[in-house]
Amino acid sequence: MEIQQESSQISEELETNIRHLFQCFHSSDDVRSRGFSLHGRKGSLLYLTTITDTDKLQSDILKPLLQSSEGRLEDILPILDIELVTDLQSAAAGMLQGKCVILLEQRMDIILVDASTRAIQSVGDTQNEQTIRGSHIGFVDDISMNAQLIHQRLKNANLVERHFTLGSESPTDVMLLYMCDIADMNVVDDIIANLLTNQATYIKSPGQITDRLESSHLSPFPQLLFTERPDTTVSHLMEGRIALLVDGSAFATILPVTFFMFFQAADDFNVRWWNGTFFRFLRFISVMIGIALPSVYISIVSNHFDILPIDLVFSLKASLENIPFNPLMEAMFMITVLELLREAAIRLPKSIASTLSIVGGLVIGSEVVNANLVSTTMIVVISLTAVASFSVPSHEMRLALRLISFPIMIASSLLGFAGIAFSFSLLFMHLSKLETFGVPYFFPFTPFNPRRILTTLVQLPKRIFGGKASDRRAS
Repeated sequence: MEIQQESSQISEELETNIRHLFQCFHSSDDVRSRGFSLHGRKGSLLYLTTITDTDKLQSDILKPLLQSSEGRLEDILPILDIELVTDLQSAAAGMLQGKCVILLEQRMDIILVDASTRAIQSVGDTQNEQTIRGSHIGFVDDISMNAQLIHQRLKNANLVERHFTLGSESPTDVMLLYMCDIADMNVVDDIIANLLTNQATYIKSPGQITDRLESSHLSPFPQLLFTERPDTTVSHLMEGRIALLVDGSAFATILPVTFFMFFQAADDFNVRWWNGTFFRFLRFISVMIGIALPSVYISIVSNHFDILPIDLVFSLKASLENIPFNPLMEAMFMITVLELLREAAIRLPKSIASTLSIVGGLVIGSEVVNANLVSTTMIVVISLTAVASFSVPSHEMRLALRLISFPIMIASSLLGFAGIAFSFSLLFMHLSKLETFGVPYFFPFTPFNPRRILTTLVQLPKRIFGGKASDRRAS
């Protein structure tokens, strides 16, 4: 949308202003005008039919204008959202947001009245963060509805909203939410400055906005937490974190984050503390299985066969007897096949995806063993690794753990257990150095905080720490 400089000025002639606005939209068929007369002066309504509620336009705008006998135009309309602009470019930008332009002859300003229509989208169940006893309401693609879901759960005057519009060619609404009494305002200012600088002309996806907020783009670990649950978002807000909503995305972005936040699930706080602690430990164990199990198996088979009991040695030797590939190639082949099946299941329709997952897994798993391409023990190892990685609540962290396992497998194949130890040393060094908006990523281990370590690993009863939310979750 471009308007020439000489055409952006408002003219006293009504027809001139109408013509310039039509030229702004290249005389598109969805631009409509409706003339009227107000107190003996000619006027016109301009709007876009595709994003304007015509019923609201007729009942709340056109009807009061036609029935009015006196009074200012701003006082006639029974609408709260009324804006005055002094150039045609701002008027055209308002029309793109679903607003109606009201023009009057011999008047050097333009009135914008909100008459936008919204696609009705019902609030549905969460798709990626399932829970047994918690809320089943999830975010939708509409940013206003998502903000409403948060306000319904957090009725607090300290909840602050900051609205931004990013992208000059196709404006995208962005909303920043935080608790002004407990959030770090330096972090808030850094996020706002980051959003307002280096703006793209067109926002292709919400990820284009959130990627700019990461502190280290070279790190394999996610530095933003995405959630589709309003209750989880409210919990993070009450702990001093900041939530970012993007129009067109059914997820809220939480920042700053720590490593252990990615392993917390909503059900941890809806069950008894014994159960919550057990499942939390189970997730931490699954992380170690997902990263280290293939590497340990490759290391044992390639370099450290002597540490196994003699009975297990004979069993492994029998499964590896006719396999032409080394353990590293076996593991790489099976992980690649598993990732291909997972990716295909995501892209295909749901009715076909389940069939592909079952049939593909059974057929490929059995046939590669019959063809002596992969050992049966490797099938078991890779299957356990896949199941362990799927138990991690965060999709971004699951992807990161799977990527990290590849270089560790290569190191274990070359150096054995020494390669695994060296890889984990580098991994912990990176986690200790990484920060997100000044918050240590591997807190509470670096910097070391024994009290927070206990509450991070164990879901203790609330009364032990006085019921403070900041003590019940890793911060």
